[in-house]
Amino acid sequence: MANIPSSTAITTATDLSTDIFFNGYFSQTIQVSDAVWGQIYGYFIGLTKNSESANALSQAVIAICYNNNLDPLTLLTEFQANPVQSNVKTLLISFFNSTKGSTSKLGFKNNLNTSKYIERNLLP
Repeated sequence: MANIPSSTAITTATDLSTDIFFNGYFSQTIQVSDAVWGQIYGYFIGLTKNSESANALSQAVIAICYNNNLDPLTLLTEFQANPVQSNVKTLLISFFNSTKGSTSKLGFKNNLNTSKYIERNLLP
């Protein structure tokens, strides 16, 4: 027999507070002006050339800034100071990881080019 509580188990106050916290966790209302949204979205649409990606990145950046009392336009200025796209990817990953626990960090793939002289010695 498993140690899983039955569905008729008594709900404790801790369970209720946890449910209340997580039920509203993803439905935060964040007020941002159209000008701020336009600048952030415009930056990411120029970077990604994809409206869905730009929308998702804009929402994530604004939500993280809102939750950490940061100014999204200041962050945008720091991103714009690095015109190379690969640097911006690294900055975004670092920014997203700054709010995550150590078990849920994001990463990115670093493609290494193998020398043709080494490649010929490797089995397929």
